[in-house]
Amino acid sequence: MNERARKAQDCLKAAKLLYSRFLVNAYEGNVSVRLGDTILVTPSAVCKEELEEDDLVEVDIASGATVAAKPGRVASSETKMHLCVYRNRADVQGVAHAHPPFATAYAVAGMPIETAAYAEMRVLYDRIPVCRYGRPGTEAINADIPAVLKTHDVFLLANHGLTAAAPSAIVAAYRLEGVESIAKVLTLTRLHGQENALPRSELDALQQIYFEKRRQL
Repeated sequence: MNERARKAQDCLKAAKLLYSRFLVNAYEGNVSVRLGDTILVTPSAVCKEELEEDDLVEVDIASGATVAAKPGRVASSETKMHLCVYRNRADVQGVAHAHPPFATAYAVAGMPIETAAYAEMRVLYDRIPVCRYGRPGTEAINADIPAVLKTHDVFLLANHGLTAAAPSAIVAAYRLEGVESIAKVLTLTRLHGQENALPRSELDALQQIYFEKRRQL
């Protein structure tokens, strides 16, 4: 299997995982992988479960122009957001965007996903920041992404959804799945009335672990 085929399979595996885990509905969400100076991105208006390799659209990173697409396939409407991530992070090889219900509820509320009580979240993600609202499919959605990517690999888009950058598309999808689970736990915790907050010294230690792990990626 050549590099292009391997990357395409990574993209398809991630897209199908998002659908099978109920993180997207039939036409929501998008996934991409880097191919040197171009990306392969899932097409618009095609159910992720039904995607095949030749459905993926190749887009130039620098210009945003479509390089290759089979008849009837156009790049995801969120391709501009994917390109913004790749342009700002040379290490990123895969991007996944979805609308998982619990995490997206935070985005719609304009609230970051953060906690002083869930140690695993602090180690794995620190927090999930919110990027200011920009109309989906436009450059406006990218306003905060370059700054956020300096410290975090997963972020919310206000009034919209959740995005992850990673060393591969499947890892990006796994990160979305992980954040959705955390968002669900925090929602249920708050329905119980309160969080059992960790001491400040422990939170600082957990944050240090997060940044050390991130530097090693």
